[in-house]
Amino acid sequence: MNSELRTENQPADAAEGHDVVLVGIDGSDQARHALERAIGEAKAQNLRVRLIGAYPVIGVGDPGLEMRFTEAVMKENAEHLAEARQTAEAAGVQVEVVEAAGDAAKAVVEQSADAKLIVMGKRGRGGALRGRLGSVSAAVAAHSKCPVIIVPDTAEARHTERQGGGSTDFALEAEGPVKASEIDFTGRVVVGLDALGSRNPALWKAVEYAQQHGRKLALVSVNGVLSGTPSWFQDEFNQARYFREADDKLTSISDEIAAEHPELVVEHHIFVGRPARILMNASPAAELVVVGSRGIGGFRGLLLGSVSQAVLENAAGPVMVVPSARRD
Repeated sequence: MNSELRTENQPADAAEGHDVVLVGIDGSDQARHALERAIGEAKAQNLRVRLIGAYPVIGVGDPGLEMRFTEAVMKENAEHLAEARQTAEAAGVQVEVVEAAGDAAKAVVEQSADAKLIVMGKRGRGGALRGRLGSVSAAVAAHSKCPVIIVPDTAEARHTERQGGGSTDFALEAEGPVKASEIDFTGRVVVGLDALGSRNPALWKAVEYAQQHGRKLALVSVNGVLSGTPSWFQDEFNQARYFREADDKLTSISDEIAAEHPELVVEHHIFVGRPARILMNASPAAELVVVGSRGIGGFRGLLLGSVSQAVLENAAGPVMVVPSARRD
């Protein structure tokens, strides 16, 4: 059954552009954190905030019971949206409100077609396990037509320590291998690159975000194939050759970015280890970690790749998932 939508305060020309940041509202602390982030994004990118709240529908044999249930959940949903609207308006951003009957994830995904960005809490009201990705957030990240930022619980982010890389995780710098955990990503927009290189849409979304927010951009390339054989790098010739080839690729990408955004500060790091773990370890200090919904090796049947899924599940900081249509 399609979600039934009721929209308030949506301009007549709203569907003509993608100047909306969409945020899911369900009355949870997670949703409040997501709203705070959405308001910040609206101000930074000159967007409207669209609040969407979904309430469940039931079909039972007792019409009276069904009506009372529907009235109760609609009232609760409206109260949550009113509270969120008051918060957003007090922050000075333009607000729209959408009430949806039915599946919450489907309602948000349907709205994603004309949104610039979606912001979701990591878990909704039903989430009881700290750190686990909620079903609604997971579905939205997998199916959305626009980028999605998943915001963790602030308490979770505050109490999560950087675990550092394992014994097989290290970074290659010009002077040689260093521990992955020694790389500082504080305040950076961190984007994981794959074989698509500059054709990866996640890269350019990260560039755009860093530019808009005045942040440094950190390009991260991880070779997971070699992570089980670090002794290979004890040979200085092999180590230098691998570093040189990888560095040349990232330097070329950095030059391409500089041609379009000369004022953006770009740094790059080459890691040997597990891609998901490297990005997860960067997340507590980073302003944002950006991943594609599926990597170059992704199977068509998998809407979220293994790396993006693992990062979403375990990151202690905000993560942006970018749909994987390639940039020509």
